[in-house]
Amino acid sequence: MNKRKVKHLIYMGIVCLLLLVLSSIYAVLYNHGRLVEPMDFSTYTFHIKDTPMVLSGILLIIYIIYMTIFIIKYNMRKPVDTTHTKKLSPYLGFLGFFGFLGFAGFWTYNSAGIIYPFIFFIFFGFFGFYYDGKLSNTLRDELFEQNVKTASIKAYKTGFALLFIVIWGIDMGMLSNNLEWCAIFMLISISLIYALVLFLDKYYLYRLEKED
Repeated sequence: MNKRKVKHLIYMGIVCLLLLVLSSIYAVLYNHGRLVEPMDFSTYTFHIKDTPMVLSGILLIIYIIYMTIFIIKYNMRKPVDTTHTKKLSPYLGFLGFFGFLGFAGFWTYNSAGIIYPFIFFIFFGFFGFYYDGKLSNTLRDELFEQNVKTASIKAYKTGFALLFIVIWGIDMGMLSNNLEWCAIFMLISISLIYALVLFLDKYYLYRLEKED
């Protein structure tokens, strides 16, 4: 994947996010905050002024789907080189910014009781692509394979420790009086822990390789 193609994909993502921000500002200033502030979607009816928010939201969803398909197809058609690591651009680390979409879960929960957008916090783990890019075309010798195992073990240990703390807190009665908030807390925690493990796996490998 050449750097020019990666830059174009990143610019497309930035444009989609920028359009979403601008349409949100427009909705707050000129459309009484519709589709931005909490509202009852069971009685929602489309207004012409809702168009910027609707279109920007659709564009963002299309971009995410396109990126997912593009990455899958790229990995499928690329010849496998077992002697070196894949060639990736560090710019792919910018995909981690999509993790901020997880904060939309607080809005969707308040407005419609929907909590699944919290899963987007997993995208924070994509910041690890930056370190994957730094290790592009690295020789996969015995030392590298050993570093891969060491980095994975350290990342998983951190993840399991945090998961234990979360489960222990729930078991001790934290948020036991509100099952909805308990579910939200677990979804957010697991998503962030998973993202952290993905990131640390790449970060620890990069540190080990540079130290060696």
